[in-house]
Amino acid sequence: MSAYGKVELSKERYEWNPTPLPEQVVLVTSIDAEGRPHVATKSRVSVMSYGPPTIVAFACRADYMTATNVKKTKSFVINVPGDDLVATSWVVGSHPTLHGPELFNEFGLTPIPGIAEGAPRIAECRAHLECALEDTRRFGDDLVVFGKVVSVSMDEEIAQGATVHRYQKLAPFFFLDADVTGSLGLARQVEEPVFGPSHDITILATRDIHKAAEFYSKVFEWPVRVENQAYVEFEMRGGRGLAVCRREAMARYVNEDLFEVPPGRLGPVEIYLRTDDLPHTIARLVSVGARELSELREREWGEHAAYFADPDGHILVIAGQLSRRDRERL
Repeated sequence: MSAYGKVELSKERYEWNPTPLPEQVVLVTSIDAEGRPHVATKSRVSVMSYGPPTIVAFACRADYMTATNVKKTKSFVINVPGDDLVATSWVVGSHPTLHGPELFNEFGLTPIPGIAEGAPRIAECRAHLECALEDTRRFGDDLVVFGKVVSVSMDEEIAQGATVHRYQKLAPFFFLDADVTGSLGLARQVEEPVFGPSHDITILATRDIHKAAEFYSKVFEWPVRVENQAYVEFEMRGGRGLAVCRREAMARYVNEDLFEVPPGRLGPVEIYLRTDDLPHTIARLVSVGARELSELREREWGEHAAYFADPDGHILVIAGQLSRRDRERL
């Protein structure tokens, strides 16, 4: 019987199964002395110091072209591919004959200029760390390359939205074992349970998509993350969403006619929203002509809340705690 329920594994990395230390896959670009670009797949990469300056490192065989280029030109770029490039990264890292610019052409990768001078970025990758060589250290046949980060860039859509969604879009992936990889595209907040569905988006049917979208945009100032002629989706705090959808479009999705709330009447849907600034939010609702259903007052469940109707008769509850100053004004 193993001691304390533990079994001892080999000290050799290649015999760890599963590996306790997954290795993120990146594409490192470099240039040779003549300025010709090269790309190679690496998985031994990490942040060494938060700095400033931020120091990152990767390891590769000391006789590989990447190591030779970096030592000569003193620059490299760590390009972060998303999980749509798993197969490409795999063959780039193992192709026996292609070198330099041939690798880009063969596998559909596009070198684009960096923000700093030096090695190029890869357009198809989702994030890029441009580095100046800081130091190297030899371990047997391997060379560890330390770089000072001089520029960081990423796809515009990844730099926007809630943190969890940003990681889901970045979707970095990891070398696990032999031909096994794993993706971070399923990133989730620590507080979320790992079982059962979670609430993602509330979608409201609307008679007038433009009027409804303008109403929610003006009142709450949520950023729009999806927009077309039939559907507008807003991003709420915490990564959840609220959307308005043309009634006809929603009816097609469910293969049923939808009950239409007559003008001036209320539907059986209530959206309960909490805010840290009740007076400001209520003032914005009033300013766009939202119909007040019940004035702001303390409710039996311990919160102050006011009730309004949106342009389609959906009930909006604006709730929260009032400051002492706001209480005195009521």
